[in-house]
Amino acid sequence: MNRIRTVVGPFGAAVLRSYSLLFFSQHRGFAVLLLLATFLNPSAGAAGLAAACLAVAGARVGGFSEELIQLGAYSFNALLVGLALGTFYQITGAFWVVLAVGALLGLLLAVALSGWLGKSGLPTLSLPFLLTIWVLVPAADQFHGLLLNEASIYWLNDVYALGGEQLVSLAQQVGEWSIPSSITTYLRALSAVLFQDSVPGGLLVAVGLLWHSRIAFSLSVLAYGGACGFGLLAGGPVVSLAYYDLGANYMMAALAVGGVFLIPSLKSYLVGLATIPLTAVLITGLGKLLAGVGLPLFSLPFCGTALLALYTLLLRTRPEELPLTPFQSYSPERNLYAYRSDQARLRHQLYYQLSLPFRGEWLVTQGYNSGLTHQGEWAHALDFMVADADGKTYHNTGVALTDYYCFNKPVLAPADGVVEALVMHIADNAPGATNTHQNWGNTLVLRHQTGLYTKLSHLRAHSAQVQVGEFVRKGTVLAYCGNSGRSAEPHLHFQVQATPYIGSRTLAYPLAYFLTQTAGGQQFDSFTVPQVGDTVCNPELNPLLRQALAFAPGYCLDVRSADDPTAPAQRWEALTNAYNQTYLRCRTTGATAYFERNDTVFYFTAYQGSQHAWLYQLYLAAYRVPLTYLPTETVHDAFPLSLVTSPGLQGVQDVLAPFWLFIKPEFTLQYGTPDNPYHTRALCLRSRVAVRVLGRTTFEQEAHLALRDGALQEITIHQGSHTQRLLCSTVSS
Repeated sequence: MNRIRTVVGPFGAAVLRSYSLLFFSQHRGFAVLLLLATFLNPSAGAAGLAAACLAVAGARVGGFSEELIQLGAYSFNALLVGLALGTFYQITGAFWVVLAVGALLGLLLAVALSGWLGKSGLPTLSLPFLLTIWVLVPAADQFHGLLLNEASIYWLNDVYALGGEQLVSLAQQVGEWSIPSSITTYLRALSAVLFQDSVPGGLLVAVGLLWHSRIAFSLSVLAYGGACGFGLLAGGPVVSLAYYDLGANYMMAALAVGGVFLIPSLKSYLVGLATIPLTAVLITGLGKLLAGVGLPLFSLPFCGTALLALYTLLLRTRPEELPLTPFQSYSPERNLYAYRSDQARLRHQLYYQLSLPFRGEWLVTQGYNSGLTHQGEWAHALDFMVADADGKTYHNTGVALTDYYCFNKPVLAPADGVVEALVMHIADNAPGATNTHQNWGNTLVLRHQTGLYTKLSHLRAHSAQVQVGEFVRKGTVLAYCGNSGRSAEPHLHFQVQATPYIGSRTLAYPLAYFLTQTAGGQQFDSFTVPQVGDTVCNPELNPLLRQALAFAPGYCLDVRSADDPTAPAQRWEALTNAYNQTYLRCRTTGATAYFERNDTVFYFTAYQGSQHAWLYQLYLAAYRVPLTYLPTETVHDAFPLSLVTSPGLQGVQDVLAPFWLFIKPEFTLQYGTPDNPYHTRALCLRSRVAVRVLGRTTFEQEAHLALRDGALQEITIHQGSHTQRLLCSTVSS
């Protein structure tokens, strides 16, 4: 991407991406091959390029989203309009007028439909192209200077116009290759997406598609074979299938549904195959309807199949079996790898974040499905007490309630919520006695969301600090720990439930972040449930980590190479997009690193751009950083497989990725010794990236992040014998 920006600039890069986006790609090499393929028909190639340029220019003048302009989202439909017009009409003065109108109409329809369909989470696909062509084709009859192009019937004439006798000779040699008809039909079908009937053109598209994505290529082959097989089952010969329908409808529908909108898997491949009969019905039915009004069918069946499938999938209540792509990386492989790694590391997106409802370290004395009382409908609950180093829960004789360490300790709100129910009149039991008539004792229920409540029981009588209907923030003192109800000694009962009633059945639900005491120190746990015998506490936020990795919108860093101080700095800027996603963007390279940050953890979620960019080094080095100081803990995480740089190894994994992953990139992080443990001003984080193939490490990189005075000061990267130091300084935007 950086080379594109350097050579042709942002405008040219946006035009070029218009080509690759025809196949849901942002691959620059694929885009170049598609551009070359369109010029096998010179008039169509020139018209398509002109239309894409007009659309990009119009989008910029119109002030539309620069992000979508750079993706090619506003211009690829105009490109299709140009290719279609250049294929079917001669180049005349009137042609350029119609082309300009068509390009701008395609742009306006792309903007309007993206806003309308985007509200429902649906893409525009090639609908703007279809609507534009349906308007232009009837209107073309009124333009007497617009003449049908018969030259395209004899495609060698176009080749001669492009490169003379030498190119014609080369094309004839390619045409005389002994290629099985099944392969030539496949290649012609691919070229038909560009309104061609050309084996060389299809070969360029096929090479580009394979270069871009092995999954996409395999789906195109699968759809081709499936369409031919369905044609035979339906009673017709394979040759009766039009090249355009094979490429622009059957293949594109299977690719979109099976590999782009769904996370690739065996089941997504089967869904891709299932689009074939639906596409066939739409081709037959809609073709007859449109023929009656004199309009071409083109890619309408593809749009209908893909949108119907996607909208239906969006309405599911259980999407786990066939997950939709949550973040589009414009590569089936990248989508799959990111999803696989994010399943574990981004579990917070599946749950409301609940914290431990107390301060300090408490012992789990009864957990899920344990003891006498956590059984049946009330199995998913936790009991907590405070214990000393000897494991005792009281001092002195334990005869008095005040002898127990947890008695009268504050009980906190585990998350923001509203007090839904409150009982505070039940007297506390003497140690050893229980009140089975009022089982839960003094209890408080909080509503966090519809269908999500937490209940805290056995509280001290008359200790409530809140009242019913009051909104409370996370960490607010609600009451104090007691010994009421069915409780022989002071403890805190905590459970999650789906209804607001005291006595409701429990709900298995993880706690967001907590520390567990181990023999060597503390273990950082996230979105899991503490076990019986664990001593746990809430993480304590480190001010230096919190401030240095805040990266609030508008925050800017200038990054320089310590090895070459005279080289210009790269400016990294923190931004937020329309979807409230926060990211760092390098103004120099265009690289983008998306991140999230909550009260406890900073982590990167996605990266787009060159792996040679300096921002990529920060993405690797600070992939996941808990914002609490963990001197003895090693933090673990999993990278997406796009980290792998070996083309051959990556290619093999790409082919097998929907079915088996044998490459495992890993991330670990350790904390250095701070300059002052009580008021930390300087701290070093040491991270390591390793790629394991069948259990053997094939790539390794270490990085040190130096934090000082509330800011990121230096990044040092060690890879083999090579060391790179980057110096960071905060600047005003």
